Amino acid sequence: MGMTQRTVGTAVARFTTEQAVRAGVVTAAWSGAASYARGLLPRTPLQQAGATGVTMAAHYQLGATLWSALASTAAGLPGSRAGNRALLGAAAVSGIGGKVLEVQLRPVSGDNIWLGSAWSSAKMLSVVGLAGGLVTASDILVHDVLDLPRSPGTTLALDLSTGALMAGGTFARRARRARRYGGTSIESAPVDAKQRALKRAKTTTYVAGTAVGTSVGLGLLAVAEQAAAGQVARAVNAAAGEDLEEFSVWVGHTVTFGAFATCCYTALRLGRKRLEHRAAVLEPAYEEAPASEFVSAGPNSSVEFDDIGREGRRFVVMRLDPGEIESVMKEPAAEPIRVVIPRTGSVERRAALAVDELVATRGIERSLICVASPTGVGYVNYTMAEALEYLTRGDCAIVVPQYAYVPSVLALNKTSEATGLQEAVIEAIRAELQRRGSGARIVQFGESLGAQVAVDVGGVDGSAGFERAGLAAGLYLGVPFRSSLWRCYLRDPKGMTADGVIVVAASSDELGDVAGHHVLINHHDDPITKFAYTMVVQRPWWMGPPATRPPEVPRETHFRPITSCVLAMVDVFNGMNSKPGQFQRLGHDYRFDLREALQKTYGLPLTNDQVVRVEAALRQREQEWAERRLVARTGEKALANLRRTINSWGRDSVNHELDELPADVAQSRLIEYLSARLTPRNKTEQEPGDVQSDSSSSSSST
Repeated sequence: MGMTQRTVGTAVARFTTEQAVRAGVVTAAWSGAASYARGLLPRTPLQQAGATGVTMAAHYQLGATLWSALASTAAGLPGSRAGNRALLGAAAVSGIGGKVLEVQLRPVSGDNIWLGSAWSSAKMLSVVGLAGGLVTASDILVHDVLDLPRSPGTTLALDLSTGALMAGGTFARRARRARRYGGTSIESAPVDAKQRALKRAKTTTYVAGTAVGTSVGLGLLAVAEQAAAGQVARAVNAAAGEDLEEFSVWVGHTVTFGAFATCCYTALRLGRKRLEHRAAVLEPAYEEAPASEFVSAGPNSSVEFDDIGREGRRFVVMRLDPGEIESVMKEPAAEPIRVVIPRTGSVERRAALAVDELVATRGIERSLICVASPTGVGYVNYTMAEALEYLTRGDCAIVVPQYAYVPSVLALNKTSEATGLQEAVIEAIRAELQRRGSGARIVQFGESLGAQVAVDVGGVDGSAGFERAGLAAGLYLGVPFRSSLWRCYLRDPKGMTADGVIVVAASSDELGDVAGHHVLINHHDDPITKFAYTMVVQRPWWMGPPATRPPEVPRETHFRPITSCVLAMVDVFNGMNSKPGQFQRLGHDYRFDLREALQKTYGLPLTNDQVVRVEAALRQREQEWAERRLVARTGEKALANLRRTINSWGRDSVNHELDELPADVAQSRLIEYLSARLTPRNKTEQEPGDVQSDSSSSSSST
């Protein structure tokens, strides 16, 4: 018992006396307050806790590693330990020097990634210098001047109080800015006094709860990180044959920081592989290749159903038929065409395949051919495809060149190749139309990452680039900040739109007569149009001086390296939340704008009655398909459970028969089988010896 207490006491003493760990704790506590800043969209308490935890963990690692480097530098040589005077000097130089450099670089911190990195480094240097200086000063005051013994109460508790004081200053400054610019720290303030009081109580509980949770998590992280860093430091000392003091401590924290970064990168790679595998799995609602000759993977197509991924399979199966179009439009309709080009082969081969598929499906005969660039996962908005088929009365072909099968956030390295593919497909289709003497129009569509790919066909040349490609029009929704054309527009909005060919709007309501134009629609609160990984260190354009910020961007929120990027990623997640059949103009949801934007951009006529029917049909179909997918997934799980149960009874013959059938047919057969086996027969049909048998069967089924 005594030995255990001594071991615990030694571990606590080591934890509470290591200055690098304590500087990391103070730095993390300072960063936690900034994670409560308003973003583009509200966050749930769980999301806030996650954002705060990630932010504090990253800043703890940076703080501990950077202060150990500063302490090692202050010591002068490996094998030396820096005294308090040297540590205070290092803290003053880094804190004051970092602050001066930060102030000087702040106006240009958003110009490029290098200046942004320099500014972020200066800011982090000043904060860690302040944290290390406060830790050293508290050591001198409490342990040297007051001569109090070292304990968690005189070290770690004091550090947490210091960090809390720094965090409180951050909260106070942000509240002052919120009052100045008409916002609040988290959400819009209620008008009623009682509501304000309730809101304050709720906010206090909300902040306190997440703070306690993340503080506990931070403590566990600090203990684990220090234990790992200590092992590395001891290994370094053993290899050197002497105690290298501050130098070995710095090496230990540097190695653990590298391990932390490596784990994050490895998790990202594993997640990517898992998502690619998921895209290849057949869904119960889309297991059978389409029977229509007017889509890829149909009877006339050379594209295999298994090769186009989950979203490609959905896309071809969900095509409208002429009867469905006629029932809504009350006019005759043609067979709409849907073509999907899988991500296999060279760009040239895929472009040639696009033409082959258009010829095979007769899409080359349609008067409007839309080359729709998908998102990273291969998704093209179902509402867009159906709206276009309604508006053209089926006289359209939609071509989808796929370039990845993972979420867009993991497909950012594929956009250059995707734009090249988009250009090659458009050029191949144009050449075939010219050879045939056809007057069909080629238009573009893109949403999210697909919008970046499609809009960069015009690139830095803008309208001239679109004209060279031979495009008649284009609609681009939620264009990401990474787009070269969008960045050119931000630098010179008037120059990019001077000829009127490129039109930028926040909603379809703002569009006038834009037929034959290239239209970019970006909601003000859409985080996809603003997010960039460079936000880890570089201030984005939309977080400049408060007076210059776009609508919906909180003017009281300061840009913070790492923290602002984490909050923006939460916004990205929330911006894509949508419910089937419920269209709303919010975040990255553009379904509300689609019909009107397509109609105006491509110049497609529609009566008022048709507008009402099309809007209703789009919502109804989306709801029905979502229900169908849900039922199919649920049925598949139920089928698997039932088959396992039957196997456990020794009745596996039915399972061998079901293996040869499609999922929906197998489900129906299994239901019939169970009904026949488990439903009690009428007494008049039972034989005298069957009563006990039926009773046991019923009991077993229960």
